[in-house]
Amino acid sequence: MVGVVVFGLIVVACTRGSSDVPTVLEPADATDATVASPSDPAVVAQARAKIDHVVFLIKENRTFDNYFGLFPGADGTTTGTHCDGTTTPLAAAPDRGFAAGHSFTDGIRVIDGGKMDCFDDVGYSQFQEQQIPNYWAYAKHFTLADRFFSAIYGPTGIEHLWTFASQSDRFVDHGRPGQLGIGKRQLCDDPLETAFSFRHLSRTDEENVFQLENQGESGAAQIPQYWEARWPCTDVTVLPDRLQTAGISWKEYRGENEWVQPLRMVRHVRFSNMWNNVVGSDRFIPDVKAGTLPAVSWLTPPFPLSEHPPQSVCRGENWTVSVINAIMNSPEWSSTAIVVTWDDFGGFYDHVAPPHVDMYGLGPRVPALIISPYARQGYVDHTTYEFSSVLRFIETVFNVPPLTSRDANASDMLGAFDFSQPPLDPFPLQERACPMTPIQHVPDNPTA
Repeated sequence: MVGVVVFGLIVVACTRGSSDVPTVLEPADATDATVASPSDPAVVAQARAKIDHVVFLIKENRTFDNYFGLFPGADGTTTGTHCDGTTTPLAAAPDRGFAAGHSFTDGIRVIDGGKMDCFDDVGYSQFQEQQIPNYWAYAKHFTLADRFFSAIYGPTGIEHLWTFASQSDRFVDHGRPGQLGIGKRQLCDDPLETAFSFRHLSRTDEENVFQLENQGESGAAQIPQYWEARWPCTDVTVLPDRLQTAGISWKEYRGENEWVQPLRMVRHVRFSNMWNNVVGSDRFIPDVKAGTLPAVSWLTPPFPLSEHPPQSVCRGENWTVSVINAIMNSPEWSSTAIVVTWDDFGGFYDHVAPPHVDMYGLGPRVPALIISPYARQGYVDHTTYEFSSVLRFIETVFNVPPLTSRDANASDMLGAFDFSQPPLDPFPLQERACPMTPIQHVPDNPTA
């Protein structure tokens, strides 16, 4: 266990399966399992001198073992463990596969108190290098992080809110759409929409929830008793607030995807001129070519290119290559850092137990690539990161204060960079011809 002093309180962050009862704080006072030491001021100064643009590029629904479990030098595996203790080889993953459960409680179930053994059968699969050659090429040439975890247990929409706010104002699920008759999620635009959230809990209830999360499926079944249905429209502070106050440019480039609308959940963004900074993902490459890329960008693809099952992984990889090539072929490459990650585990197997830092997670491990002229070349970074680490990196580079103690205590990711090395040249890749493969399996009720 690690004792952490945060805002004058003693917070204990436990490893999975601990028998001790921790003190669990509300989300705005959550803490990471290990408090990262501040980077050397000289390294921070180098980062601020070299990095003018950060692109936070987020795909969907993959784990590290699903994409990079075979990567040399990384903490991967080729076998998975089932609830009954038996092991199985990870099957060859199809380009267009299946969706498995990946809700908030599904995340608790599969982690199973740190045993990582209760995934749905369809989740025990893995890609070979030749299936995702460009992602592997980035990993070989730049930096691959093999201890990068999702911020919470799931699902997609709430994970994305964490990528802006380092919290979710207690929300743990997607909105229930259709109250105004259009059948799509409208969030702050629909006051009758509801989503599940933790109630305001007593300290005792928080401790009970924390312990239930260590009990796998049996605990997950009891967690919803601590929830309520609320309008998924909040006014939490988001990183764009900090950036705007500091005069730092930003945009969210959002592909059409009703599951991914994080700033539509934030009232003061949705109903102010800040909403003008939420634009379609098709604006990203034109902005790069025009030399108008903002200092900080959040970039997500349209749903068909997200790699969320049953969408084609090959087509999704091609989209990623196209936007990264655009940056590499522009003057902005020399001053840009790109972090590519995936928003939740998607039901796929991963063998590394995430730190249990609070009632929200961390969630299962996801792939992450750090791509920049100053990324360590051919480096596997074993530092513990999560989505709040990317926020901490942005906050450190642009000298703005953190949002919550999650990002305040997260690693600033500067260890993935070497600002004294000769800048790496652009590394453009070729998009591939994608196989015309049928969908292997689609469940009756897939969830994002």
